[in-house]
Amino acid sequence: MAGTQKAAVAVVLAALALTATACDNNDSGGKNAAPAAPTTAAAATTAATQAAPPAKVSPAVFLEQVTKKTGAAKSAKIAEEITVGQLTMKGQGAMGWSDGLEADLTMDLTGSPMAKVLEPLTGGPKVHYLYTPDAMYMGLGGELVQGGGGPRWLRYTKEEMSKTSGGSTDQLQSADPVEGVRTLIAGGKVTEVGPETVNGKATTHYSGEIAAADLIKASGQSVTQEQADRIKQNLDKAGVTSEQVDVWVDADQLVVKRTEQADTKAGPMNVSVSYSDYGTPVIAATPVDFITPADLAKLAQGGADG
Repeated sequence: MAGTQKAAVAVVLAALALTATACDNNDSGGKNAAPAAPTTAAAATTAATQAAPPAKVSPAVFLEQVTKKTGAAKSAKIAEEITVGQLTMKGQGAMGWSDGLEADLTMDLTGSPMAKVLEPLTGGPKVHYLYTPDAMYMGLGGELVQGGGGPRWLRYTKEEMSKTSGGSTDQLQSADPVEGVRTLIAGGKVTEVGPETVNGKATTHYSGEIAAADLIKASGQSVTQEQADRIKQNLDKAGVTSEQVDVWVDADQLVVKRTEQADTKAGPMNVSVSYSDYGTPVIAATPVDFITPADLAKLAQGGADG
């Protein structure tokens, strides 16, 4: 029994490294993904006019305004779907970006090879994650840690996340609506596709292809050189040479949906995130009943000694 527990914990530790990388996106650290076959329906003429940018304002300039309005909203409910190769994750919850990224998300790994691997820790295919500016917490419910009424969370600090994801700590970047728009602006080539109804809202669709080799800072826009360099670094790390980015913006200049699509080292990546209820509360409190990856490793060693 002890040997079986040790082996199971070892597998889970390896899987957690992959999970951290996959959740990173870009956003995988780079990499983001997601084509989006958005629902497109003709919006009413009046609503479409409201959603469109003012005359003579370029798409890039308008999207700079969007980053300010969306950034000021500070938080939103999100629904996302991430596919990287054979790994698929669907998540729902809330995230905030007023002072570093934070989130309360439940990810459904049903149908993914990762679900069975993590089940000894999570207790099932759905995994509860809490993100704070300093750490990520994964909800525990499996037999490896809960048999004796153990802690409810596994905590990864930013440093630990950086180690498991190859140097990136931007685990939530793929879902950040402000960062998503900045990525589109940073590509330097944004086009206005036109009015579309998405998630029941009249929106204006903007699209662009970002080439890693051509990523630049656009003068006068909301993307700094540091941000552009980080985006390029994330793309290079994931083996992405270019990606398709699309955003849908409503009449209040808030992001309703964002998608990204790219080919990565791990296979095709697609990310689709929808936003609603801007200003919603995110995390009530930071967990205190947690274990660390080192604690989990000790659990595996204990199984060996037993």
